[in-house]
Amino acid sequence: MKAHLRASLSALSALGALSLGAVGLLAVTVPTAHAAGTGYYVDCSAASDGDGSAGTPWNALSDPDGHVFTAGDTLSFKAGTTCDGTLTPQGSGASGSPIVINAYGSGAAPVIEGGGATEATVHLVDQSYWTISGLKVQNSSFTRAQHEGILVEVAGTANQAGISITGNEVANVAGWGDKTGTNASWFSYSGGIAVRVASGSGVFNGVSVTDNNVHDTGGGGIKVEGEASAMNTGVYIGHNTITAAGGDGIVVHDSDSPLVEYNTATDLGLGAYPFTAGNFAGMWPYHSNNPTFQYNTVGSQTGVVNDATAWDCDMNNTGTCLFQYNYSYNNAGGFYLDCLSGCGGSATTTNAVLRYNISRDDCRFTNSSTGTGTHYIYNNTFFCPGKPITDTLGGNVVWQDNIFVAPTAAWASDSSATFDSNTYFGGVSAPSSGDAGAHTADPQLTNDAAGTLAIKLRTASPEIGSGAVVANNGGKDFFGNAVSATAAPNRGAYNGSGDDSVLSFAAALNDTAVTSDADRWAGSLNSATQSGKSFSATALANAGLTAGADVTAAGIDFGPWHPQALDATDNVLATGQTIAVTGSGTKVGFLGFSTTHGVTENGTLNFTDGTSQAFTLTLSDWTDTTPATGDTLVATATYANQHTSAYNGSTTTASGSYSVWADTVALPAGKTLASVTLPNLVASSATSQHLFGIALG
Repeated sequence: MKAHLRASLSALSALGALSLGAVGLLAVTVPTAHAAGTGYYVDCSAASDGDGSAGTPWNALSDPDGHVFTAGDTLSFKAGTTCDGTLTPQGSGASGSPIVINAYGSGAAPVIEGGGATEATVHLVDQSYWTISGLKVQNSSFTRAQHEGILVEVAGTANQAGISITGNEVANVAGWGDKTGTNASWFSYSGGIAVRVASGSGVFNGVSVTDNNVHDTGGGGIKVEGEASAMNTGVYIGHNTITAAGGDGIVVHDSDSPLVEYNTATDLGLGAYPFTAGNFAGMWPYHSNNPTFQYNTVGSQTGVVNDATAWDCDMNNTGTCLFQYNYSYNNAGGFYLDCLSGCGGSATTTNAVLRYNISRDDCRFTNSSTGTGTHYIYNNTFFCPGKPITDTLGGNVVWQDNIFVAPTAAWASDSSATFDSNTYFGGVSAPSSGDAGAHTADPQLTNDAAGTLAIKLRTASPEIGSGAVVANNGGKDFFGNAVSATAAPNRGAYNGSGDDSVLSFAAALNDTAVTSDADRWAGSLNSATQSGKSFSATALANAGLTAGADVTAAGIDFGPWHPQALDATDNVLATGQTIAVTGSGTKVGFLGFSTTHGVTENGTLNFTDGTSQAFTLTLSDWTDTTPATGDTLVATATYANQHTSAYNGSTTTASGSYSVWADTVALPAGKTLASVTLPNLVASSATSQHLFGIALG
């Protein structure tokens, strides 16, 4: 009898299931219900042009272009068809009665393809109360320039309102990729979806950008652009997925109290129209008041000169930049960029709060503002087994109740920063200025059993109830657990009572070992001699490990190789987790590698009858050419991927032998296995064991 554990990436989608709760910031959204108007139809596959009715639809974009629509009208495109050209309809709807662009019929979303002929494929100027939904919008071209897929803008002095862009796929937009030189502004204005105001123009009062899939868009994903004398209000950007956009994930300019939540942005800088020069970052505000970014994910961003961080509080913001309940991982520039004034803006009193965020291999905090505002960085979990902590924020920073797990740390030399009740583990030390409440014992981190790639504390963790009280702490943690205003909280992003759940293999994934050759920044194995390196997915495929194909080694079928998306979590770094492995057989197999020659560590087999048995797990080093006793060679790649510095910098390939191994442990007759407790190693130690799978045979 066999049982297979097939790891799958569920973390990013699971983040969207977290409850928002009472935040105190409400966005203006556009109602979908509206008064009856006239329905217009477009079928670009129709042989002849009609009058726009359901029976005789228009067959070209030239028909709705220039047509003046009124409140309650709908403009519907036939599913499964493609319309070439640009869509620039006229008119405005009314509050509660927007003009709606959507799809009709069954099949794939209708495609509007701009072909690079004009700046934007779908373009509204000085219009209010429009809903754009259900389309696939492209602006593909061999020639890159200032291009967008969907552009909604205010060009005149009058304010506009009621814009909803929802449920679209925006892809293959030939936006500009160079933020330097003569055409640098083209990069700032390029992207998949753009909402734009200008100096001297009116602003938007009510913008909702939700549930869109944006990918392969030059210049970035979703942008609220420009800087007017007033600020946009009611800006809500939520539940969007952005992948392989060639620049910033989400940028919000010129907005009062914008709310950006439940969005995912991964593989930024890549795609069909990649970033080429300059800087970009994951999600950030500019010239905005009290912006909030929460429940978002940014991961596997490519490297640039300075930025490429997940989060950035940029220039000319006022009030407080709030980043809370977010998750970031494997970004080439690290966790956070402070550009409030240190990046060229004037001195500012603006504050920044970064709380209850979780970061994996994202431990760079960079730049320093010249103003008098304060950064409050508290109750975050920084789990960085493969990268050091690098801090250049300097003064006016309060670090409190954070958990740091990393091999080393280089703290800012400015001793005016305050450190209070933080935990330092795995080789990282507290700053020389001291931390009176420092903890240095194992915080006993564990993944969430739901597979959210979030880090909780085990019940025996010394971090439970050991933190310092923070004023105005938001009232809840990353998981929605209450945080008292008076009782000592936990350290880190989890404020529950502890979690000793047995994890599925998929839920236990906590490390990235295999990367695409296009994004070598995404992996960094925790090895003193192999820093910045990771397996190349291409080189492994050349060696016989093809994604999706079953792996059989040492007489055990481990199931499909690497079913996860590249550049995200794909292996379990052993830190004492208990993994559910249920079934009977003659042996249990482990597929993986170590980062130190001849790593042999002790774990425990747990059986359904309540008994346990110790076992020894031996995994050869991934650079070994001769297996350790009992190991079986699975595949050897001829090169690895590498980034040459901890954050940003250049990338290369490293020639050599890089192998995946299998080890087996005999099972006693008549016993049924329930779970396996892995060796308890320090995550950031150079001595580590990594597992791609566990299976029975």
